[in-house]
Amino acid sequence: MNKRFFFKSRGAAPGTIIYEGDTPPTDTNISCYAFDANKVTQLDSLSDDNTFKWIRISGLSDSTRILDFIKPFDINSLTLEDIFETYHNPKFDDTFDYNFIIIRSINFSNNMQDNQISLIAMDNTLITFEEFECEEFNIVLQRLFKHVNNFYKRGINYLVYALIDAVIDNYITILNNINLAVDNLEDTMAEDITHPCDTSELFHLKRKVNFLSRHTRASYDVVSQLLRLSMENNNLQDETSIVPYYEDLFEHSLYLNEAMQYCKDSIRSVYDENMSRLQMKSNKFINILTMLSTLMLPPMVVGGIFGMNFEVIPFSSNPHGFAISIAAMFGISFVLALLFKKKKYF
Repeated sequence: MNKRFFFKSRGAAPGTIIYEGDTPPTDTNISCYAFDANKVTQLDSLSDDNTFKWIRISGLSDSTRILDFIKPFDINSLTLEDIFETYHNPKFDDTFDYNFIIIRSINFSNNMQDNQISLIAMDNTLITFEEFECEEFNIVLQRLFKHVNNFYKRGINYLVYALIDAVIDNYITILNNINLAVDNLEDTMAEDITHPCDTSELFHLKRKVNFLSRHTRASYDVVSQLLRLSMENNNLQDETSIVPYYEDLFEHSLYLNEAMQYCKDSIRSVYDENMSRLQMKSNKFINILTMLSTLMLPPMVVGGIFGMNFEVIPFSSNPHGFAISIAAMFGISFVLALLFKKKKYF
């Protein structure tokens, strides 16, 4: 993942619409879907009927085309600024005319990549803006074409729920895969209690968790605000109430944050255990070097004694003096080795 440096274009006034993203801009694609109790219809242009509509805009490179298309909806310029500056954390704004939501979709297939998704929910229209096409939204779109009754009965709020729920479910899937990778590392370490694991893989998992955690905490706040708003505006006794769905989504986001903390603790535990094993391996190597130095010390002492510049040195005139000195060197070293073995130093 490349480092991301964000700054507002120099000299631009608040509300200036400038696309600023960390990914190459993709072609702008605008789709409009109208749905009722029986079917979903893809429209070629906007109509003035009372059917619920989902306007999906993917790719923000052609800002002029996008602004011309959504001009009838009278969206605030500050909101549009947040949409085109694609580095915002998930957030929720409740305005007089619409609800504005920012969430982030995450993809780890090739590299750590996130996709800012903005939603503007009105009475009978939902407008979504995607930095690039979101796979989770494609799944919801397939559900729309297969079974649309729930979407029609509960209106735009249910469609907003379905889209955010798809993103949260993807978070959970990614986190489960990371937990599985951490468990595999723990199993590998359990098979050989002296062998450390692959540190590069461990750090890669840690980066993934930190990258995911940055979005899950803010997403939890967004879901809690949506739940509170739905409870204020819906009758809980109504069978078409959206509240139970947002309560379920809130539980998912709560579980996600708790599971995220557990995953961080697991990675930290594996990291500490791995560092302990690396330290033990280093200490073992140092112990071997120390023992070898100790075993070589007697030959050095004996050799140093017989190498002194004195006229009278024991065994210097003995024809077997050399053999005696060699035997003394290795004999003392052998005795020391037996002593170390008995003490279980190696």
